[in-house]
Amino acid sequence: MRHFTLLLLLLLTASARAQFFFDFTPRQQMEQRQERFTPPEFKGGEEAVKAFLQKNFKSPAVRENVDGRIVVAVIVNAKGNVEEAQVVRSMTKSLDAEAIKVCKKMKFKPATSGKKKVRGRVDITFPIRRGRLSFFDLPTTDV
Repeated sequence: MRHFTLLLLLLLTASARAQFFFDFTPRQQMEQRQERFTPPEFKGGEEAVKAFLQKNFKSPAVRENVDGRIVVAVIVNAKGNVEEAQVVRSMTKSLDAEAIKVCKKMKFKPATSGKKKVRGRVDITFPIRRGRLSFFDLPTTDV
């Protein structure tokens, strides 16, 4: 019986210590520690991205009759310059190469973590219709 009471006392004090440990850091302090991350943004917003891509994307000399999307993952450094660009969703080698070339020319507002500028990643999508860059969503019909 003594062993049982001793064991019960030990369990109760251990749970009280654990409860004290978890209540020691208030929720508000934990939220303040978490920094807010904002991803990199192209200077000028979404419309400026479209205008930049239309101005700088030159379709290859060989016309390829393909439809789809090229997605390029871009790593932006703390100064807002493109460090690295890699094709995530590919179409053809020549279109992919042109997409990477255009992405490397872009300038961004850098990502931030709290108030500090940091590296970040952003994905750039190139909608391709009949081998050319096209931002028009036209309905398609099967013949």
